[in-house]
Amino acid sequence: MEGGKQLHRYCYFEGEIIESKDAKLGIASQTVQYGMTCFGGIRAYKQGDTIRLFRLKDHYRRLMDSTRIMGWTISLSYDEFEQILKDLIAKNKPDSSFYIRPFFYTTHEGLGPSFITPTFSLSVFSLPLGQYYDPTKGLRLTISSWQKFSDAAMPTKAKAGGCYLNSALATTEAKRSGFDDALLLDQHGFIVEASVANILVSYNDELYVPPASSDVLDGITMRTVIEILDSEGITVSRQCIDRSMVYSADELLLTGTAAQVQFAASVDNRPIGVGSVGKICQLLRERFDAIIAGNDAFSAPWIMEIAL
Repeated sequence: MEGGKQLHRYCYFEGEIIESKDAKLGIASQTVQYGMTCFGGIRAYKQGDTIRLFRLKDHYRRLMDSTRIMGWTISLSYDEFEQILKDLIAKNKPDSSFYIRPFFYTTHEGLGPSFITPTFSLSVFSLPLGQYYDPTKGLRLTISSWQKFSDAAMPTKAKAGGCYLNSALATTEAKRSGFDDALLLDQHGFIVEASVANILVSYNDELYVPPASSDVLDGITMRTVIEILDSEGITVSRQCIDRSMVYSADELLLTGTAAQVQFAASVDNRPIGVGSVGKICQLLRERFDAIIAGNDAFSAPWIMEIAL
């Protein structure tokens, strides 16, 4: 992960916990050659001697939904998944907040991409992760020349490894042009998401996110944001978002496991709002902090605690 630190010492690989440096895939594996993976990303917050995992059941479900969308037959119960993560965390004894990356991969070797022959196994690694972006500094975004792929081409609701070449192209183009990240249009010219984050737009005192039926990933953090705002009596509408709405937005927020809630300062050098943390961003960040600290009504259903 960009901006990340060295992996934790231990990972889960081939059915056991081993040193991360010893986890290796053959160069001809179809995971390496064709990006045959489905993965997830989970935030783990360390507070004292307690680790707090955020919406673990939701992350498990999305990971398994991704494999079903891909047509893979995989047997892994939630209880098994949870125990693997608990054992790995206990082994690593992390001393700071971190990020967990579970993913399914195949060691099958062979020319030609096909899901008929390969079998898939779970692996999990983790690494320290604090703030992915500087929370006080808004992002400078640009609308990418690369479109978000259509669900008719690749599954947009699956977190599948090969799909993220699209994100890499958009991010690289943006950074080479002096921006922090990119927004992607769909085939109809509507903005659907950032390279690896969902978007929320405040426009004319209304809040909008792209329709669930659009070519957008079903983001767990975006679902969280919508539920938090609903609990505050604030409605979020789903509708197509064009670039004119974004250019004239009062706030443009990026949401995701790594990004959490981050605001945009500009898009294509057009300032967004006042260029600093807006009222919606501030509200969401305060509620997130309260949830993680265990001081919110959403803490109990969304946080799983692990004692070190």
